[in-house]
Amino acid sequence: MNPLFLLYKMIEHKLFPPADTQTSFSGKTVLVTGANTGLGFEAAVKFAKLGASSLVLAVRTQEKGEQAKRDILIQSGRTDPSFIHILLFDMLSYPSIQSLAKQASVLPSLDIAVVNAGIFATKHETSPYGYEKDIQVNTLSTVLLSLLLIPKMKASKTSTFTPTLEIVSSGTHKIMRLSEHDQTSSQPLTQINSPSHKWSPNFQYSASKLFLMCALPHIAKQGEGKDGRPEVVVTSCCPGFTKSDIHRDVSVWWVKPIVAAIANVLFRTTEQGARTLVSGALVGEKGHAGFWQHDVIQP
Repeated sequence: MNPLFLLYKMIEHKLFPPADTQTSFSGKTVLVTGANTGLGFEAAVKFAKLGASSLVLAVRTQEKGEQAKRDILIQSGRTDPSFIHILLFDMLSYPSIQSLAKQASVLPSLDIAVVNAGIFATKHETSPYGYEKDIQVNTLSTVLLSLLLIPKMKASKTSTFTPTLEIVSSGTHKIMRLSEHDQTSSQPLTQINSPSHKWSPNFQYSASKLFLMCALPHIAKQGEGKDGRPEVVVTSCCPGFTKSDIHRDVSVWWVKPIVAAIANVLFRTTEQGARTLVSGALVGEKGHAGFWQHDVIQP
């Protein structure tokens, strides 16, 4: 991407943050993955402030979940902790993802699920399943969890409310450029996952989000009834250039302060970014299989 265009987009995002919805979530059960930090945490705070009757925090450790629970209660101004529930899972483990979906299936209902947990890898590492970690977490594990949550969400549909499954993606998928070799490959995901493929953090992250968006229409299809109408609205969203903990794994000491300085000056606050995750849960049927960014459904 042209650096000047990138700078322009950062400034545009900073100057024009998304709207802060005030719609009530009373009576709704909301699940947020990666809810102990960054965008997931700020979205969970907003759902709590807006009256969610049950808030499920899907996190990696009980300790992180308990701390998030305490902080959400303080920031939301609510005093009864019984509406917040903690479920443990790891996006690098298929059995753990299956366990999360199984635990969610016994909830009284599952009205909104925000599949937010993701990574931005700063070095090439593979998952236990042999996939580069960006592709594993941001694409494969995200697709698996989404598919496994749909049956419970379908069962939660009522005559007056259609559940929403929201997948947090990235606008980088729109500017992703594959090489001619990648484009002509019959197995592009396998091609880009190969250790011999040229690797860079930005490319791999963008590729993982592009593959995720390719899967979105197929996930959305699973949320539809026999008449083709959504029984679960399946949508995706992007918070724009936002300060979050996604760059927490930056290992080069001198890069961290540079990233932090750029984020502080040019990025939306984490709270502003989380507004998109909350408003995206309200897009309705018009957002089915769509991409919600800057308060509009993008082409």
